[in-house]
Amino acid sequence: MPIGLQDYTVEETSTEWTLYHNDFSLCSRKVRICLHETGLDYESKHIDLIETGKYEVASKEFLKINPSATVPVLLHNGRPIYESHEQIKYIFNHKRVSEVNEQNNIQIEVDYWTEKASMVGNPVKEHKKYAGNTIGPLTFPLFATMLGYVSIVEILKGLIMHPIKQRVLIFLMLKIFGINFLKQRPIKKLIQSAFNDLNNHLNELESKLSSSNDKWLIGDNFTIADISWAVILHRLEECGWSDLLFKNKTFVKAYYAEIKKRPSFVKGIVDQSNPNLEKGICDLKNYIKHNLFLKSIHKKLDESIR
Repeated sequence: MPIGLQDYTVEETSTEWTLYHNDFSLCSRKVRICLHETGLDYESKHIDLIETGKYEVASKEFLKINPSATVPVLLHNGRPIYESHEQIKYIFNHKRVSEVNEQNNIQIEVDYWTEKASMVGNPVKEHKKYAGNTIGPLTFPLFATMLGYVSIVEILKGLIMHPIKQRVLIFLMLKIFGINFLKQRPIKKLIQSAFNDLNNHLNELESKLSSSNDKWLIGDNFTIADISWAVILHRLEECGWSDLLFKNKTFVKAYYAEIKKRPSFVKGIVDQSNPNLEKGICDLKNYIKHNLFLKSIHKKLDESIR
C-alpha cells in the first residue's frame, strides 16, 4: 500500500479532517496526540481491532478506506493519508507548528528520533533499527489478557475477513492458550530479544536527554519526535515493563513524567481508554505478581540489563 497522501478520495465528506482510529492502537494514539497538539478539529471514527472486541478493521466498509486493514487512516478532505509517521508529518507541515524545518541540523535530529520510534514493516524484525518494532512482541502479555474478554467466534471471523492471516493465527493462539502461549520457545526468545534491543534504544535516549538542557528531546519545541516516543513509553507502562526498562534511567523517567502532563497526551490517550484494555491491564498486573512463569521472565530480563 502506498504511504502518504493519496491522489484519490475514499469518502465524500464536507469535513476537512477525519480520523479512523482505535483506542488501543499505538499509531492511532500518536496521530490523536498530534491532532490535539496542533489544535486541528477532526471527526473521530473509532474502528475496533480484535483486541478491543472485533475485526471491524477488516470489515467491507473499512477495507474501502484502507485495503490493508490497519488503523489509523487520516483523511484530508476525503483523501487518505496512510502510515502514522506520514500522517503526523503531514499534520505538522500543514499547520507549520514547528520552526525546525528552517534549521537543517535540528530537522535531521527530529527525523532521526522520529524514525527510530516508528513501526516500519514487519514488527518482529529490525528491532535494532526501530524501537517501535520492539513494541509488538512486548505487548504479547497484554494481548493475551485483553483477548480473554473477546469471543473466539470474533477471532475466527478474521480467518475469513482479515487480509493478514498470520496476525489472526497469532491472536487465535493467544486466545486459546492465554499467557501460556508465551512459554513457546520462539515467542519467549522473541520477547527477550525485543526487550534487550529496546533497552539499548532507551539507553541512547537517556544519553541524548542527559547531554542537553533542552526542554524536550530536540530543543524547546515539542516535536513529532516527542510524540513518537510518548506512545512507546506509555505502552511500556501499560504492559508492566516500565519498572524494569526505566530503572537507572533518570532522564527518561523525568521526560516521560513531563510528557504525561501535556493536555494533548491526556486527550489523545488517557481520555481515550477502552473497557477491554482496562480489564487486560488489571489482569496482567496480577499475573506479573502471582504467575510463576511471568515472574521468572521479569526476573530474567531484569538481570539481563543490570
